[in-house]
Amino acid sequence: MTAGTPFAVSGRWFKGNLHMHTTMSDGQRTPEDAVAWYRAHGYDFVSVTDHVKLTQTAHLSTSDFLTIPGTEYHGEDPDVGPYHVVAWGMTELPPHSESMPLQQVIDAFRERQAIVSIAHPYWCGQMSGDLLAVNGYMGIEIFNATCQLLNAKGFSNVHWDELLAAGRRVWGLAVDDTHWRPQRPDVGQGWVMVKAAALTQQAILQALEAGHFYASCGPTIEDLEIDGQRVWVRCSPCAQINFISDRWHGQVVRAAPGQVLTEAEYQIEQETRYVRVECVDVEGRHAWSNPFMLI
Repeated sequence: MTAGTPFAVSGRWFKGNLHMHTTMSDGQRTPEDAVAWYRAHGYDFVSVTDHVKLTQTAHLSTSDFLTIPGTEYHGEDPDVGPYHVVAWGMTELPPHSESMPLQQVIDAFRERQAIVSIAHPYWCGQMSGDLLAVNGYMGIEIFNATCQLLNAKGFSNVHWDELLAAGRRVWGLAVDDTHWRPQRPDVGQGWVMVKAAALTQQAILQALEAGHFYASCGPTIEDLEIDGQRVWVRCSPCAQINFISDRWHGQVVRAAPGQVLTEAEYQIEQETRYVRVECVDVEGRHAWSNPFMLI
């Protein structure tokens, strides 16, 4: 059981932001300045995902910092309504029209060897049924800092749980969606920690598609084990650890008043379809494991 289980595979941890904008679309920093900020703040990789544009950033990669080509497409599907998708890893962009069906957009990116995620579904007004109607995306943004700052619609964890309960193996991403607005601190707020064999585009994208990462806007998940009967997690000091599953299954473990937790365990109940873990620190910031699909 290694899909979605970065702690069970070999490799190194790399911190990255997978959604950001520059002056090449509606951001307020140049690609060079944007990438420089992330490098200076301890990130290992980023993807500049300007709107309907493949911003060239390969010249900003070094032996210890990686830029991955990316973009963001948007449109309005006649069946599922407004949508945004983020894609990474292609060398050219597919045709774009705001009337293109969502499935057609996903397929066009996949044909170009890209991997695709659904961007901020709560902010877009999408329902989980809309996301069940399409295939081919590897994950959804469960935390988008800009959407949270704009109108408190940055968390899409309910969409995620409903997809998982329906049997979809979909990974959860935390992102900045940085636009560099001075009045909106939308940088350094959400990231992924990827376990990969090397800091290369191929290794990072393969790890992302396999779910070998966790998402965070604060806490660190240090270790996590699952054997089909129990889930155990160790993390940076937190106020609460949530074991999330389908229907009424799951458990919340809270620290005693004035104390913190650094580990917790959950005995998996019968007929549980999946389990994922959330670690919540004293400031309310989350880290999210990817799900373990049990049925």
